[in-house]
Amino acid sequence: MDSFRFPGKYFKMTAKKKEMTDRSGSVVLPITYKPDFVGKNHRWVIETKGYLPSHHDFPMRWKLFLQHLVGLEDSYAVFLAKNSTQVDQAIQEILKSIEDGAI
Repeated sequence: MDSFRFPGKYFKMTAKKKEMTDRSGSVVLPITYKPDFVGKNHRWVIETKGYLPSHHDFPMRWKLFLQHLVGLEDSYAVFLAKNSTQVDQAIQEILKSIEDGAI
């Protein structure tokens, strides 16, 4: 998601002050995401995540990334792995899909 300027009044809380800070007219930074592993010659993505605390922003970024992939011409095989067993499973699925010509 690209950066942008919010056109109206924008006040934001801060960690060090009791009062909110006026951020009107300031640039809102872009949302970025880069997967852990991406196939160069084939269309696959592996993201590895262990424990995710409830306040973590990864679930939102992941959903935005999946939406981005839906909008592309090519389809991708996508794997969200939590441990080494699941990474091994993802690799086996990728190899099988390459062999079958699916990706």
